[in-house]
Amino acid sequence: MNYFYITGTSRGIGKAVAERLLANPDNKIFGISRTASISHPNYQHIQADLSDPESLKKIVFAAHPEAENIGLINNAGVLGPVTKIGNLHAEETHKAGMVNLTTPMLLINKFVHAYQEQRANKVVLSTSSGAARHTVESWSIYCATKAGIDMFSRVLQEEQNSRSRNNAFKVYAVAPGIVDTQMQTEIRSTSEEDFKDVNKFISFKENNLLVSPEEVAEKFEDILLHPANYPDVLMDLREV
Repeated sequence: MNYFYITGTSRGIGKAVAERLLANPDNKIFGISRTASISHPNYQHIQADLSDPESLKKIVFAAHPEAENIGLINNAGVLGPVTKIGNLHAEETHKAGMVNLTTPMLLINKFVHAYQEQRANKVVLSTSSGAARHTVESWSIYCATKAGIDMFSRVLQEEQNSRSRNNAFKVYAVAPGIVDTQMQTEIRSTSEEDFKDVNKFISFKENNLLVSPEEVAEKFEDILLHPANYPDVLMDLREV
């Protein structure tokens, strides 16, 4: 049996990944989000607001001694404030920091602690972004938090490299490309005053250049089940 914990399963990439994995009866999914949108005998919902530190107490990584594969997919994310530095709103900035970086780091910490000594194929996969690796004006918080999860993932893999292959984790921070999700809708609704490149993102939609969440889910599944084929921590799915 395989066990996968996925954040942000109410919609978008998280939901698509969960539904794809649920097509295999050997997979059991624990979905972590504020609302449940999946009904399946192998799906268990964990209601949590990832911007609220108290919600982390609800997330428990149970013992799965018979597991062949165990995975944590940190997918939930928010764009955060889209404006130039100097105009950032404190509450929006704090929320984005929690959802995109602090909560994923704490979940990874709990996940590693729970399964470090278990012999199984164990993967930590976090959804990153090209914005983690290239500056985007007015996206300072999104760029910074995604760059943070990239570095956290690299440090974790460095630590795991010194462990026995029998109980080490494989760690990934994966940029999925420009995906047709609610975040893209939010970007397109931004004013040109706040985000000078908004028209470029509008054209991505108009010209059908967005990747579907289902396409991303297919690639995520392959990484989760065949990590030996993916040696690099940082990946861009446009190049895979």
